Amino acid sequence: MLNPLRKIIKSVKKIKAENLHLRLDVYGTDEMAQLSQTFNNMLNRLETAFETQNNFISNASHELRTPLTIISGEVELAMKSDADGQDRYLALAKIKDESDRLEHILTSLLGLAQTGFNGKNHPWELVRIDELLWDIKRTVNQVHPESKIEIDFSNLPADEDQITIKANINLLKLAIANIVSNACKYSNNKPVLVTLESKLNILSIAVKDQGIGIPPGDVQHIFEPFYRASNTSDFKGYGIGLPLSLNIIRLHRGSIAISSIENITTEIKVLLPVN
Repeated sequence: MLNPLRKIIKSVKKIKAENLHLRLDVYGTDEMAQLSQTFNNMLNRLETAFETQNNFISNASHELRTPLTIISGEVELAMKSDADGQDRYLALAKIKDESDRLEHILTSLLGLAQTGFNGKNHPWELVRIDELLWDIKRTVNQVHPESKIEIDFSNLPADEDQITIKANINLLKLAIANIVSNACKYSNNKPVLVTLESKLNILSIAVKDQGIGIPPGDVQHIFEPFYRASNTSDFKGYGIGLPLSLNIIRLHRGSIAISSIENITTEIKVLLPVN
């Protein structure tokens, strides 16, 4: 008993603010393993909080300043005495667009902040993930009617308990819908395949597109708030959706893995523990 505990203490002492990415090794299911996993869960929350704080001020200032600068310029144009009705209409339309953009950014930032630490303020319930994926498909199709989402349930287990988890349904839907929406957007609405599997009490949701892919140098940064891959300039976005999804998945004691081949495909796999 003392030897495993000493190993845990030794590993914990190595972890500092500058290397919060380190995790304790977890072996088996005994009390020491549970202690290590509990500590790892705490590190997940701490790392998310530190990353959000470190990147928030400079990135948020830039993202919020851009629409405000545009709004200010359009207001000046509309206020000019020689501006005709058409110019004023176009200026007001631009102000409306940028105001909507600003609202979207602020709403996403609020969601990012609210999910960065814990889920105590959110209700949890048993959720069947196959039903949730159908709901997400309907939602994404309503917002983006041109999207082509294919769902593969061919490898589902006979026991429905293996595809049921305890979750906050609204947060989990938001997380997976973000991933599916991104896949549709960056593949120019080519078919996106969503595959659900469950093995050894681990539920897997894989979202694979046929899109622009992610340059190798960008993959490691793709979950950082406000970060956008270098090949996405032709696509509208703010770099908040995937970090928000990651925070939500971590709240559900899950993880996200990403693999990509530039100009060919990207696959994002969400792993969640079954109850």
